[in-house]
Amino acid sequence: MSVTYDFKIVSSNLSGISVIEAQTEDAFVYLTEEAHMTVFADGTSVLFDERVGDFINDCEHAQLCCTYS
Repeated sequence: MSVTYDFKIVSSNLSGISVIEAQTEDAFVYLTEEAHMTVFADGTSVLFDERVGDFINDCEHAQLCCTYS
């Protein structure tokens, strides 16, 4: 059974920054309307590493799931 994640969070080459990629339309709507995050033209957003845990927790409350690498 495969799992579909709503967000893919990747540590970037920049120290202290992670890149968030919305994998579903619901996830994209969450980023823009609920989390009020800036989304770049390629569909990604950025987040400081110390906020990743809070972001994942907030997503779980919204019934969304994340993968982190």
